[in-house]
Amino acid sequence: MSLDWILGFTPLSGLILAAVEAESLALAAGAFCVLNLAVLFFLFLFGSPRARNLFLVLLLAMFPVQVLFLGVPARLAVLHMIVLGSAAGLLWIKARRLDREKLLFLEFVRKVNGAVNFEEASVLAVRFMREEFRYPAVSVFLAKEGKEFLERAASEGFPAEMVQVPKDGSVQGRAFRTRESQLVDDVLKDPEYFPGIKGAGSQLCVPILWKNRTYGVLDIQSRRVRSLGSRELRTAELLAGILGEAFARMQEASRLSQQLTRTRILHDVVQELARSRDKRDMCQKVLGLLSSKLLYPVASILAVESENPLRLGYLASTKLSQSELKRYSRQLNREGGGLVTLSASLGKIHNVPDVKVFPEYRKVGFGVEGSQLDVPILFGERLYAMLSLERETPFEAEDEDLMLILSRHMAVLWALFEAMEKLETQALQDSLTGLGNRRALEDVLSLEEARLARFGGTVSVVMADLANFKTINDRYGHLVGDRYLKETAECIQKNLRACDTAFRYGGDEFLLLLPGTDRKGVQEVMNRVKSECRLKGSEDPEGILLDFGAAVCPTDTASLRTALRLADDRMYKNKEARRAGLHRE
Repeated sequence: MSLDWILGFTPLSGLILAAVEAESLALAAGAFCVLNLAVLFFLFLFGSPRARNLFLVLLLAMFPVQVLFLGVPARLAVLHMIVLGSAAGLLWIKARRLDREKLLFLEFVRKVNGAVNFEEASVLAVRFMREEFRYPAVSVFLAKEGKEFLERAASEGFPAEMVQVPKDGSVQGRAFRTRESQLVDDVLKDPEYFPGIKGAGSQLCVPILWKNRTYGVLDIQSRRVRSLGSRELRTAELLAGILGEAFARMQEASRLSQQLTRTRILHDVVQELARSRDKRDMCQKVLGLLSSKLLYPVASILAVESENPLRLGYLASTKLSQSELKRYSRQLNREGGGLVTLSASLGKIHNVPDVKVFPEYRKVGFGVEGSQLDVPILFGERLYAMLSLERETPFEAEDEDLMLILSRHMAVLWALFEAMEKLETQALQDSLTGLGNRRALEDVLSLEEARLARFGGTVSVVMADLANFKTINDRYGHLVGDRYLKETAECIQKNLRACDTAFRYGGDEFLLLLPGTDRKGVQEVMNRVKSECRLKGSEDPEGILLDFGAAVCPTDTASLRTALRLADDRMYKNKEARRAGLHRE
């Protein structure tokens, strides 16, 4: 049998005990009254509604039993019933009031759980306190990250200009700092009172918190001194607790929603990366998505230009045009490299909440001087670049995790692009001399022919051949022959301009393309190369000897390919003339 049923039958058990053990009926009736008063209070405090109703029915049934069967005087029985009935009535009113408050708070919990943000929940709380409990002035102040004030989220009864209160120098701020409720009986006696409603007398401030997080303060003010007491304190603390839990739930829901959104965006970014043509295209796509989707105001990618000493250069940036990248790269390295170079030297992610407290920070013309997040783009032990983000508010752990995942995807693609570039270079480059090969020559010839057709000008074609290569190979072996070829390529490359191009045409033959060079200029180039090559090749006292042949387009012919054949013919004629002891150029 449950406790409620036992309590319900208590009037009967009390009456039996009083009748059996007491010598006087009056004394028994009095004991019965006192016992049932105690049970009545206990039931209304802890019992269920069914137990209370059962108790009242049995209590009424005991009246005729007392008068008719036990001989208790009618006046005494009526008096007992009046006492018990009055107590039951008062307790019933109290219970109904408590039940109503429970229903009100349950309805408030339901509404708050339907709110989508802090502001909407705060409006519901203020309206609930004003309408249901008739408080004269109610306001909710919320804390903002990095702000020195508590900002008003909702209020009724307060002046419109009261939009924020300081965290230091106010009762609201004291409740926020100490995480304890503040009940002020007379605001004029509190030195930290911050002016609120006109003619305020008392104030109650309760922190809105959940676990270790304080979200804000619930502020109640009255115009009468000592008009707010323990009942108002308990009600406000209960309401603040409901708000705190609701805020925590909203924050967690917002965090999960943001995390899901960022995961989707990261998926989109990775898909875009897979469509990139090269490293620069990849960087431009990444920065574009970081700016448009994740709303990072400043994002840059700095590639490693040299490892010892470590130097970084801007490859792409949301705040720099292509023409500004080199200029700001020089400025950054001239001023020590900044925080991003420090992070690169450590090879670790570096999250700086406030860059102004770091002496290593360098503002490169477009920085926001707030917080900075630097993420290395690493593949294995190889550092390729740095992803650097800047904004006014501090970066959170979620930003670090997201950028770390992105940097790993970028590192894999970066390594792939470099491998592809290496393969492309090898496909267009002679492996022994490092000069362009025949395939590279075909590409350059096509470009030069198009340039000549559109803009005009001249292009000289020079063929060069090692005069004594077969003798060197036969006498000293192929390793020495290979060294001669390398030294010749170095001499040729050293004496060319940036716009000139040299190729290994085949065997011991080299081809030079010299844009904008006439016959006299070709002769000067050939003389410089000859002079320097004679200083090479220690096995032969004459050094490395070269035979040259040249043709100028369009002076000798209108076609570059015809000029190539013409230069080849002239080179062999010069070779034959040299062997016959004649001098030809």
